[in-house]
Amino acid sequence: MAKITKRMKKDGSCSYCIRVSNGYDRQGRQVMVNRTFTPPPGMTGKKLEKELQRQADAFEQEVHAGVLLDASMKVDDLIERWFTEYAEKKLKPKTVYDYRRLVPRISAGLGQLKVCQVKPSHLMAFYSNLEEQGVREDSTYTATPALLERLLHGKRGQIATAAGIGDDTMRNVYRGANVSQSTAEKVAVVVGLPLSKAFTEHAKDGGRLNGNTVQHYHRMLSSVFTKAVQWGLVVENPCKRAEAPKAQEVDVQALEEKDVVRLLEALQDAPTQYSVITQLALLTGARRGEICALRWSDIDLDAGVISINRTVQNIAGRGTVFTAPKTKRSRRCIKIGPECVQLLREYRQHQKAERFKVGSEWMRRVEIEGKRVENDLLFTKWNGAPMDPDDVTTWFGRFLAAHNLPAVHFHSLRHTNASLLIAAHVPVTTVSGRLGHAKTSTTTDIYDGFIRSSDAEAEDALTDVFSRIKEKTHA
Repeated sequence: MAKITKRMKKDGSCSYCIRVSNGYDRQGRQVMVNRTFTPPPGMTGKKLEKELQRQADAFEQEVHAGVLLDASMKVDDLIERWFTEYAEKKLKPKTVYDYRRLVPRISAGLGQLKVCQVKPSHLMAFYSNLEEQGVREDSTYTATPALLERLLHGKRGQIATAAGIGDDTMRNVYRGANVSQSTAEKVAVVVGLPLSKAFTEHAKDGGRLNGNTVQHYHRMLSSVFTKAVQWGLVVENPCKRAEAPKAQEVDVQALEEKDVVRLLEALQDAPTQYSVITQLALLTGARRGEICALRWSDIDLDAGVISINRTVQNIAGRGTVFTAPKTKRSRRCIKIGPECVQLLREYRQHQKAERFKVGSEWMRRVEIEGKRVENDLLFTKWNGAPMDPDDVTTWFGRFLAAHNLPAVHFHSLRHTNASLLIAAHVPVTTVSGRLGHAKTSTTTDIYDGFIRSSDAEAEDALTDVFSRIKEKTHA
């Protein structure tokens, strides 16, 4: 209910202060917002009373509808509003989760400033602090008795799925091994315990955050203040005049041809599903999440085409989630050769045999992008449940170590695919299209070293051709 207070001015005129509750802040204190109404000259009696009530009702409706925002609100409150009004509605769940992880540091550095007070200098000081030694959190965590008690009373597999972590990681939690902060946070959310109650922290001296990570903070804050401009809280986005930290060059790891040969040889003795996933990454350049999200309906074996239509991610508290690909251009068709077609035909028969063994325990329907559909996923857990992409990463690292292969990331298989295409002088536009990059410039930026090397090889080849031509001419 709006509260109306009459205020008399020195000249004998009056105005009215309308106060409305705008919820509560993080400390549980009620937040009041004001609006001043000055009646036009000559408005008195019933007419004034009616207009004053109309103004109060309209103001209260604006506040309750979330239309009204106050420039004096704290950055902490603006960020929370940004999440509820924009990020959670427009951004991908994994992106929202990643941005949520940035909030504690932002809150500590900028959270108590009024939105209207934030200047580029505040942001520059914040970025500088992030790059200082000891900022990065390198702590490890072990399960407390309180958490273990809850794990005993529940199915650890279900908790692992809901938390978006692999079964091996869940076993490490249960046996009291050290796990990362990310894992600890995910499990704590699912079991409904505060992080401090679920895990014991073992602090280490932290390092610096690199330029790429600091840029992630900058992008989030820029988006937040862009909305603040749209909502009329500030005139200008301060992030536009704050010098963003320089991104560090990405170290693109790709396997050499000899190591690709060794990898393919080693895969002959690997579990069938993981072997096929790895080979698909090499043959198509598709991302880990895109491969794990493939359905048989996405593949035309007769035409030799794979359609990339979605990706799969693990999100704390939600488990395995299928979403749209990374960008619009990530929706693409990839032509595959006879070798890959044969690989998939054989794998399909293998999957049918495995499904027959599981019988009635096989999950017949899965939820994909909000719809319950027939389960025709290529890659699943033993019972047909969607595969956890993190399991692929965990297995791949152990597999490389066991076979004395170079310690590269699974994503390096995508880089390997691109480097092999470039070395074969496939046009960059074609490579970019197969990889699903938003822009061709993205491809040239990432693989600049490989492109220059390929170009040098082409130049050498051309030189040899012209040398032979000259020799024939002078003969």
